[in-house]
Amino acid sequence: MNKFKFTLLLPVILPLLMGFAPQDKKSGEAASHVVIIANANIHTMNAKQPKATAMAFKDGKIIAVGDLAAVKKAAGKDYEYFDLGGKTVVPGFIESHDHMVQFGGSLNYLDITPFVCPTLKEALEKLKKYGEPDETGWIYAWAADQTLYKEKRGPTRQELDELFPDTPVFIYHMSGHAAYVNSKALELAGITKDTPNPKGGEFVKDENGELTGFLKGMPAWRQVGNFPKVDKETTVNSARYYAERGYTTTSEFALMNPVLLEMIKEVTEEPDFPVRIYGGLFSSMPGLEEVAPQAKNYETDLFKIKFIKTWTDGSTQGGTGYFTKPYYKLDSDTKKGARGTQEDFNRQVTQMLKWGFAPAIHSNGDAAMDLALNAIEYARKKTGRSDIRPHLIHCQYVREDQFDRIKKMGNIGMTFFSAHVYYWGDMHRDLLLGPERAANIAAVDEAIKRGIPYGIHNDPPVTKPDALESMWIAVNRLTSSGKELGPQHKITPEQALYGYTLGAARVFGIEDIVGSLEKGKYADFVVLEKDPLQVDPMKLKDIRIDATVMGGKITFLRNELYSGELP
Repeated sequence: MNKFKFTLLLPVILPLLMGFAPQDKKSGEAASHVVIIANANIHTMNAKQPKATAMAFKDGKIIAVGDLAAVKKAAGKDYEYFDLGGKTVVPGFIESHDHMVQFGGSLNYLDITPFVCPTLKEALEKLKKYGEPDETGWIYAWAADQTLYKEKRGPTRQELDELFPDTPVFIYHMSGHAAYVNSKALELAGITKDTPNPKGGEFVKDENGELTGFLKGMPAWRQVGNFPKVDKETTVNSARYYAERGYTTTSEFALMNPVLLEMIKEVTEEPDFPVRIYGGLFSSMPGLEEVAPQAKNYETDLFKIKFIKTWTDGSTQGGTGYFTKPYYKLDSDTKKGARGTQEDFNRQVTQMLKWGFAPAIHSNGDAAMDLALNAIEYARKKTGRSDIRPHLIHCQYVREDQFDRIKKMGNIGMTFFSAHVYYWGDMHRDLLLGPERAANIAAVDEAIKRGIPYGIHNDPPVTKPDALESMWIAVNRLTSSGKELGPQHKITPEQALYGYTLGAARVFGIEDIVGSLEKGKYADFVVLEKDPLQVDPMKLKDIRIDATVMGGKITFLRNELYSGELP
């Protein structure tokens, strides 16, 4: 056995901790030896063994979890030992719905979000000062939201024309389901006031029939602008961002073409790539019929394509949600939020199951949820494939009868965008849904009561990946103004942690390999400064990430961590 003395100096500690998984320079694989971590406060998320103080792993997988004596016995005589000094260890965080590749591209855009620019005036001033055309001659910025700027509106076409009369400007909406553009952008796209609205989208006009520059719905803005530009560099930067925040498994639900798939394949084959990616093909991607049967050809050890994603509606705050009742005060028709007919979704989901993919269905409003559940039920009857686990994305407003139906149908996961409670909760209550419906958004507890597999997610780049903040929101249910929203739906810190670990793994159907710390699963874990199950729930989001390990390899290490003599 090797002995080490830890110090507080990174230059000393880093070479030691990299011993978790020294890599073969030719293969990039972890060296084959046993590593033991001990003197740790381990929350395994394994109901049969919820707590432990030590863990051993080899070749990237866990071989023993328990007390030090039992773990040393399983490890044999030849192992390396690391004392964690009482730090808390939990399974690696899993983001059960995001766009980690697209998020990397968005990091290169000028940030005018309401979190950075609280007023529209500030956002426009920043755009004027720092907005620069890219290599295509367009100015892109991320991202505006009329519900969060203090003025409660987004930029108009005329305001953007005044800033840039001869340069096309494209500003994403924070929801990803809308955009703001100037006249030059519309001109280059060939969009006029006489252009018919695309199915599921709208070129919004004012009372005089003139274009406002607001493109509502992805089918509308995709006729003018593009998704964020991504490449290997932006994807690696994004992956490192996630690893620094405790993530070991991420997702990308905007796989749109073979070029993107090939890029992700190549970058995840790099020996130091720090996260796993689970992907979903776009149901509307060109050539889906040709690409889907070949999807496995793009997979690597870290990149798996399990899903095909479709949308039954758009964004509530973007005015494109699909609800059975009208918006509370927002001047927008919820009936226009449906992204297709029931027959459309029946056909799509049936084909997904025939191909062997798990359907991933975006559903914000309750009418959208009806479309999704009807489609799953129809497709299962047509194909007999009830063994494949579909999952429902965002689940913003779900009626009680729908939760009951999901339980009865069985083998369906739900992943909740709980961040809406904090970032848009006041808007849901005062403008979008009204007090009664707003109190019931992101009702994770209703899934828990019924034993439905559940996860909690951000939706990067809509909100940045931060598992601990999302847990804090689900536990405390406070809006950005400090008011409680639906306190009856608060969950415990342990339930929130489950939603980012084993629960998320169950939603994805990968609970046999990740999500908990137990023998045979990947050694994916996070070292935390404090115990999330013991701290004041109001301080949950402030817990520091000290280290992240994926497949037994260090992917993130904070400077000053451990000290003490090892036994």
